[in-house]
Amino acid sequence: MSEQLKVIFSKMFPTIADNGSNTLEEIISFSNGKKRPDTEGKVPVYGGNGILSYTDKSNAENCVIIGRVGAYCGSLYLSIEPCWISDNAIKAEAKNSKSQMFIYYLLQELALSNRHIGTSQPLLTQGILNAIPFTCPSEEGIISFCKKANDIQKLIDMNTIENKRLSELRDTLLPKLMSGELDVSDLNI
Repeated sequence: MSEQLKVIFSKMFPTIADNGSNTLEEIISFSNGKKRPDTEGKVPVYGGNGILSYTDKSNAENCVIIGRVGAYCGSLYLSIEPCWISDNAIKAEAKNSKSQMFIYYLLQELALSNRHIGTSQPLLTQGILNAIPFTCPSEEGIISFCKKANDIQKLIDMNTIENKRLSELRDTLLPKLMSGELDVSDLNI
């Protein structure tokens, strides 16, 4: 996600990762993912290391995906669109559904990759996550951050779509230019 949003989050909530009197279970619902379906489709399947494959089913949307086991234990992904979360990951949903962006950046700030149990096969459980202490900011602060984050994310999404469109245009035109099928020598650029 955006480095700019990380900076904004850190400036708005400088003491959030301090061992405060709140715990994550107060604002987040955690649940384990499920075995991935054998069907194929366009819905991304997330594991501990991001997108593994695509299916035609979903078991989540508008959530944060947390790597649960292995080398990628504690890794984070945000999925606004429908997705499937596999059994190598944990789903985190804000109890206030409008604050997913806040939850994503909060979990980043809390360095989950350092909170697992086990050394040869690291494991992060719902119990560990629920008990993590932090200092909860005001509801107004959370709303203010989410508004900024959503505005920036919309720009990122628009740029991503435009980049994809331009890449497809390049991939269509370049072979025609290289083969001589398309001639641009008369263009005044």
